[in-house]
Amino acid sequence: MGLLSPWWLAAGAIGAALPLWLHLLQQHKQDPVQFASNMLMEKRTESTTYQRKLKYKLLMALRLLLLLLIALAFAQPFLNRPPAILNAANTLSIIVIDNSFSMREGERLASARREANSALPMTGQAQIWSMGSHVSFLSPVTKDRGELTGAIQSVGATDEKSSYAELARALRDAARSNARPLKITFITDAQRTAMPPSFGDLALETGSALKIVDVGRKLPNYTVETVNAPRTISDLTKAKVNATLTAFNAPAAKKTVALKINGKKIASKTVEIPENGRVTVEFTGLEGPYGWLRGEVEIEDADALKEDNKYFFTVERADPRKVLLIEEQRGSRAGLYFKAALESSAQSFFAVEDMSPAGAANANLSNYAFVVLNDPGINIKGIEGPLKKYVEGGGAVLIATGTQTGAMPTVPVAGLKVTGSKVASRGTQRYFAPANMDPTYPSLRRSGRMEGVRFFQFAGLEAPAGALVAAKLEDGSPLLIETKLGEGKVITFASTFDNVSNDLPVKPGFVPFVEQTAAYLGKVEERTSSYAVDSYLSLRSDLKRASSVEVIGPDGQRALSLKEAATANTLRLGESGFYDVRRENDRQELVAVNVDRRESDLDIVPRENLQLWENTGTSAGTSGQAANVMDSPSPEPQSFWWWVALVAFAILVAETLLSARYLQVKA
Repeated sequence: MGLLSPWWLAAGAIGAALPLWLHLLQQHKQDPVQFASNMLMEKRTESTTYQRKLKYKLLMALRLLLLLLIALAFAQPFLNRPPAILNAANTLSIIVIDNSFSMREGERLASARREANSALPMTGQAQIWSMGSHVSFLSPVTKDRGELTGAIQSVGATDEKSSYAELARALRDAARSNARPLKITFITDAQRTAMPPSFGDLALETGSALKIVDVGRKLPNYTVETVNAPRTISDLTKAKVNATLTAFNAPAAKKTVALKINGKKIASKTVEIPENGRVTVEFTGLEGPYGWLRGEVEIEDADALKEDNKYFFTVERADPRKVLLIEEQRGSRAGLYFKAALESSAQSFFAVEDMSPAGAANANLSNYAFVVLNDPGINIKGIEGPLKKYVEGGGAVLIATGTQTGAMPTVPVAGLKVTGSKVASRGTQRYFAPANMDPTYPSLRRSGRMEGVRFFQFAGLEAPAGALVAAKLEDGSPLLIETKLGEGKVITFASTFDNVSNDLPVKPGFVPFVEQTAAYLGKVEERTSSYAVDSYLSLRSDLKRASSVEVIGPDGQRALSLKEAATANTLRLGESGFYDVRRENDRQELVAVNVDRRESDLDIVPRENLQLWENTGTSAGTSGQAANVMDSPSPEPQSFWWWVALVAFAILVAETLLSARYLQVKA
């Protein structure tokens, strides 16, 4: 017990002396005695002692107790009680079922449902959760066994990867929000890959009782771990598909691997996978029509987890994509250099089509992968509007500035402010060298930082806020600027490709620069042959632009509602298979999604590690170092001054009645 204002109690103890003094204060009274004469009495001095005695002892006791209780009430006494979370009088049962991808093996999920039904409490409230990469609440907190049983039967296996750290975080939040102890039953296959790097991430709130029911077992398993395939190709006979097969806790074995395109088997090979090792198998040549192809590499032999024996990928078969080169003088030196560099690359998937600004006015820009403006001048103004609309819809433009652009106030389409053309003098500053290059920028990854390139003339540009300056010259002038415009992008190069303003076209880094820039603008760089489950697909880059995106999921149903199709920025890829994505301007993309292959490792967590996790919610003494991660909840003060005041009032009534009685007797 404690006191918030202890000085009140001290004052009350001093005040309690008043009734005691009043009851001790008595006057000596002696009745007179009739006597005939005292003349014969001898005169002498006699001492008399008067003894003060307590009168009305019960009344005095009531008054003393009344004063002490009043002082105690003002002192605000309280008792320290255990926190509400440690109060076992009201327990919430939480039953968690692991429904990650590995629970598809054998009868694991069916066993988990049976164990969950057995764990339902006879009385009290309970809630059903499922756990994969995130936690889902399948039922409200309820006592209705029918609703709880229905929630258990609704649990189905997913393609998600299990995460015990995510479950522990959700349990800690539940313990804090419910303010009562939790009785947790977690039914899982105890997969080792679900454990977090730090054991401290598993710690539970004090008062949470965790019981882990293990329905898994360590089994050998073979899987297709990865597939490397071309993203876009025109000649399918030259396509190469490399697949990596892995053995998890498994002996060496021979496996037959098949390659399928649009569900049709086109090739197969037999390979031997080493014990607990990996092997790569290569297929050459594909078959299929133009457009997006749905590819699969599949292990035809059955094993413990057959659902991971196939790996999905996509390939787009198309003719080389056209690039529109717009220049005032067709066939200029800059255009020839750019066209030769782009079409000579072995990895190139583009064909350049040269037009004048007047001819480009009637062109359908949506048919081109991107547009190149070679030193645009005043004549480009006539098609600047369609070019901006093309970029806003998701297109891309590369602008090489020259003397004509340097004479304009702004760069067409990009809108960059031009401060005029700058020329290196014949004196000390004979040329400008590149500096401050960003090697991670797509155009500069394989260009060797443009070492040895000399710039004799360039356009002075001012980069606006939000623009990306990927390269600068040694005087600080921007050399390569990327700006966003709606869903698309514009890259502005502050010089030309004519070997006059600079010598970049004759340097080894020119072809990689053109090749990587084309791949970036043509969105070849952005594509991948496969995504992992639980990753996110970007649907739009311009958050303010109202554009509709339609997505058909692996089940053939729309993955987005009408509202989400118009407003969602990303899409969570929640299951394996193929997603058909259609954006504005008839842009289509087929996305392949595969399960995280860490789920294919069926090795289990040792039982002693699971016991350590169970103990993190009991007490610091038994949970070891992990329990110290969580702070022990502090006792909660419970005030009871109003009860003291109530007792004091009752004593006041009793004192009043007793005083009245004594007064009547005295009267």
